[in-house]
Order: sequence, then C-alpha cells, then structure tokens
Amino acid sequence: MPSNEERRQAAREKLAKQNERRETDARKRKVKAIGAGVAVVAVAAAVAAYIWVPAGPRAPLRVAAENKYNSLHVTCDFGDRDPAADARKSIASQKQQIAEMRTQIADARKRVPTMPADQRAPLEEQITAAAERADSGERLIGEAEKQLPKLDQLAERNKSLTKPEGKDIPNTGTMTGTITTNAGPIGFELDRSKAPCNVETFATLMQAKYFDGTSCHRETANEAADKKSGLFVLQCGDPSGTGLGGPSWTSPDEAPGFLEPAPGQSNPMQPSQNVIYPAGTIAVANANQQPNPQTGDPGTSNTGSSQFFLVYKDTTLPANYSVIGKTDDAGLTVLQQIAKKGIVPKEGDPAPKPGEPVTDGKPKEPVNIATMKLDE
Repeated sequence: MPSNEERRQAAREKLAKQNERRETDARKRKVKAIGAGVAVVAVAAAVAAYIWVPAGPRAPLRVAAENKYNSLHVTCDFGDRDPAADARKSIASQKQQIAEMRTQIADARKRVPTMPADQRAPLEEQITAAAERADSGERLIGEAEKQLPKLDQLAERNKSLTKPEGKDIPNTGTMTGTITTNAGPIGFELDRSKAPCNVETFATLMQAKYFDGTSCHRETANEAADKKSGLFVLQCGDPSGTGLGGPSWTSPDEAPGFLEPAPGQSNPMQPSQNVIYPAGTIAVANANQQPNPQTGDPGTSNTGSSQFFLVYKDTTLPANYSVIGKTDDAGLTVLQQIAKKGIVPKEGDPAPKPGEPVTDGKPKEPVNIATMKLDE
C-alpha cells in the first residue's frame, strides 16, 4: 500500500503531465491561428489581386472612353436676353440718334443762306435726304413702340421655359420632325453635327411647344440685279410676331463652314464673306452686327435664338447664320407654293410704288404653325 509521500509524488507527476498537455495544446492552437491568419491574408491578397490587376489595362480604356465621349459632346455657352428690355434699349438709342440727326439738319439749314449760290442746292438736297431718313426712322420707332405690349406678354410666356444647361450636348446624330401649317406639312431633319448648340435650343423649345400656335412673320423675294443671287426665305419662330421676340436666352454662333462660297468669294469662314444657303436649308436668324472700325463699334455676335428661316430658293448671305437642318422635298414644295402667293408690306412699311413687287414683308396669305415637333 503506497505511503502518503508516494501518493503526493504521483499527484505532482500527474499535474505536471496535465500542464505539459495544456502547453502543447496552446502551442497548437496558436500555430493554427497564425496559419488561419496567413490564409486570410493570402485570400485577401488574392481578392485584391483579382480586383486591381485588371485596373492597369482598364485605365487606358477608361481614358479612351472618356475621350470618345468628349469628342461626341460639346459645351454650349447660352447667353441671357430680355427681348422687351432689349427693344426698349434699342428704341432709346435710335431716338437719340435721330435727335442728333435733327440737330445736324437744323445747323445745316442755318448755313444755307451763308453758302455760295452754287453750293446751296447740293446742301439743300442733302438736308432733304437726311430729313426723310429721320422721318422714316421715327415711323419705325413708332411701330416698334406699338410692339412693346406683345413683347411684355411674351416675357410672361418665357418664364415657363428653362434654358439648356449647356453641358454634354451631343454633336452627332439627326432628328426628324414636322412643322404642321395651314399651308401644308413641312417635314424636316435637324443635324447636330452642323450646329449642336442651336439644335439643342430648338429641341428644347419644341419640347416646350414654344412654336405651337405661332405664325411666320416675314417673307422675302429679293433678287439681285444680276439674277445670280438673292434672298428667298420664310422667317418664323417669334411667338410675338414682331420679329423682335424669342426666349430668354441666346445661342452661340456656329459658322456654316461646309457651305459653298458665293461666286467671287474665297473664304466662306469669314462672317463677312457670302455663301450659298441651298433651297431647303433651315438656319437660325440673328441680329449680329459687324464691327465698324470707323466708329469704334465692336459689333455684336451670338444673338441667335428661336427665330429661324426656311430657304425656298438658293440664297446668298454672309456665313454667320447657323444651319440646323433641312426640309424634306415635300416640305420644300410647300414653301415654294407659299412663295408663289406673294408678299405684302408689314405694318408701318411704306406702300410699294405702282408696278413694283414687294420683296420684303410678310406672306400675302398668313402662314400659321399649328405644331412644330420632333418625331417620337
């Protein structure tokens, strides 16, 4: 029978073995934990490698895609305008010019008695011509002032419009649509590659039904003496019908460098150079003015808006009218039928001399636009 000392020794040995097993198990668990950590890191690295390894090849692809996107889109600088305020400003300026002209006429009349007899007649002729121009200018101002209430009404209509943002405007592709008029339908195609900013304006306005219920306020049939050029257009796009209206923004000029130069012209990219706008062309009207070095007037540009003209016969004009598209053949036929019916003077215009046709006025038979919209 073991003694007490032997039993205590056996217990100590058993406890030592238990401690040794615990330490061994702890070391094994630690090794497993480290191994698991390494495995997690390895998996994470593998996942990271899977995600990032293709990024190198993709980066150039992304750049190429962005470059391609940018090449197919433009940024447009749409300006701000207030047709009614602009008209009042123009009227005030013209009144001042006529007042100065009247002062010069009065001074010239005072000088007539002091002039040598042989110089009086030419001076009196100049005075008479200047007085007629002043009278004509005052008549035009009077007519313009009558249009101000219509422009004020248009300002209320314009409040519902939202100017295009001007970013990421497509510069490729075409859109078709129809101008439904009382004279017949005029099918058209707009081409973004020719004038993306102006096409964007017209797409925006058509979506807002801006042209619906309006009329074409101007028609021309002005043939040059040589019979080789002229101005043959129907102008529309002003809801006020005054020729002064439009939305509260302007579109940048987009010169039609693709048009053929007129005979004798060599550089159609210069705004002062004439080009041929073929029959069927749809272009944007504007109020641009060329700089005048003699007076120091810098001129104006980028004034196009909603007004557009439809060319019914080859027309010669300076190369500063943005071309947004063309009519279809049937639409061109409708335009030519409108032109055959003739032109009458606009309100305030002097009556033509007997036997002389009116070459710039409004359609003899009103041309009303019921709808102008793009195909769905």
